[in-house]
Amino acid sequence: MFSRFNRVDFGGDLFAQWPIGIRFEIGIEQVSRATKLYGFAFAKAENCILVSQDWTEGVEIAPRSTPLFKTPGIFPSEPSELQTFDVYPIDETAYRLTWTRISPHEFDAAGIFQAIANREQPGDLKIKSGVYVIDPKNKLIMHMYDDRGLDVIATETDVLRPLFENFGEWVLDNQRHRVEIPFRAKSAEAD
Repeated sequence: MFSRFNRVDFGGDLFAQWPIGIRFEIGIEQVSRATKLYGFAFAKAENCILVSQDWTEGVEIAPRSTPLFKTPGIFPSEPSELQTFDVYPIDETAYRLTWTRISPHEFDAAGIFQAIANREQPGDLKIKSGVYVIDPKNKLIMHMYDDRGLDVIATETDVLRPLFENFGEWVLDNQRHRVEIPFRAKSAEAD
């Protein structure tokens, strides 16, 4: 799966790194948007790959925060078969990717999104990890980067079209033009 997104650095801005994507505005008062987007995007997925990106040194993290797979209340039981890979970028801080294949319904997605939003806000539960949810069948990656927004990228525009058509009003205003271009181009070809 990672090879299908071979130019994506899971330590950086996902939306800026990939040509086919949507950046949605979330906001601390509208974290439920992330849950709705997740529910829509993963409704038919049999499984997903849940990835935690954790810095191994030198990055200040909010107090009382936990790594994704150690966050209380997210998983009914501790995920098994975790795999890890350490990444040492040339000009950035090293980080570790930890992932597992899991049913998209076997964890509390709403809890994850709220804990990500809480990272820089008041709130008890905080996830310090970067969290990525991958649909290997549709070749789609979802990443809520903080309380402000959520990125979804895919290898094919048609995979994202239903998300755009159903939730286009949530697209971040300052990215709207870039987001709409691939969908307009495909519509013009069909005419």
